[in-house]
Amino acid sequence: MMKAERLREILQILNGDGAVSVSDMARRFGLSTMTIRRDLIDLQQQGLLARTHGGAVLDAAMHGYARYESGTFEERLQVQAAQKRAIAERAAQMVSDGDSLLINAGSTMTIFAQALKQHRNLHVVTNGLTVAQALMANQSASIFVLPGMLDRKKMSTVLQPDSNTFTDLRPPSAFLGVVGVVPGIGPMMADPVEAAMNRALIDAAEEITLLVDSSKFSAQAVHRIVAMNQIDRIITDDGISDQDRDMLINDGVDLIVVAAQTGDARGVAA
Repeated sequence: MMKAERLREILQILNGDGAVSVSDMARRFGLSTMTIRRDLIDLQQQGLLARTHGGAVLDAAMHGYARYESGTFEERLQVQAAQKRAIAERAAQMVSDGDSLLINAGSTMTIFAQALKQHRNLHVVTNGLTVAQALMANQSASIFVLPGMLDRKKMSTVLQPDSNTFTDLRPPSAFLGVVGVVPGIGPMMADPVEAAMNRALIDAAEEITLLVDSSKFSAQAVHRIVAMNQIDRIITDDGISDQDRDMLINDGVDLIVVAAQTGDARGVAA
């Protein structure tokens, strides 16, 4: 087994159990404890775990997010629900009747699609099955679902970024959900294929708006989609830390913060 594969498997075990021991991993992979310790050091340097005496753990925020990632789609809809609704409602205010939009998959994006039910004559491209389902309630909406392999956990289609499908795709606006956002670095995904696909979606659109609740700023994802300077706008909730807020403003992002209970928004762009 290659080292990269071994590191991914260690992370999968951590995501499920929250902790690993050096001795258990050494037995599992048939390697020396010294090799496993070096692996854990590498992962710690990437900010993916915290080393302990004899092993490693995910911290509380990371472990909570791992549980979220392993949950069903219905369970995800209930996490940060008020924040997601407030973000979605604010994003819907930016959409006009007749607009052409690209919307990717995810729980936040499904709630966003629900918030568009009063808009007329929208033209929407999406890889989200639940997004398309929500938009079906809007009888005037034109919906194109991107082809690809079915991801049952995220209720989406996934296709390779070199697909001919992307060649003539040029939507004016893209509203996207992502696994995580690292200020100063960019939006992130946990899976390299999903990262590449979302990179293709961003390259296709003229204006990019991310819809991310504040928990996404502590989510641990390792595959960057694009640099932060390719993102025009982020809509998030007031749980965002002052440090993350300041860094995003320094990145030149148009940052809109909504109050989770009321949906009231205040722009804080530089």
